[in-house]
Amino acid sequence: MTRGQAAILRFLLICVAWAVGQTLTWGVAGPLGVVIPAALAIGVLVVTADLGRPRAGGGDLKYWRGRRVDDDERRGRWN
Repeated sequence: MTRGQAAILRFLLICVAWAVGQTLTWGVAGPLGVVIPAALAIGVLVVTADLGRPRAGGGDLKYWRGRRVDDDERRGRWN
């Protein structure tokens, strides 16, 4: 799954969580009518934080923090 696909999936899951929260608080007036859906959406955001990121145990790591990772030492460079 690419980062773009993961971002779209996260967005859809957050929207679904908000909709479920709105459904659960149907007819509730006041700030509670917004707090519960927001809490569910934030919960989904936290739970899906690692979605779309490469796992530590597999694959060849070619890029890290936007820079190419080389197996050989770079001459005259500390970081």
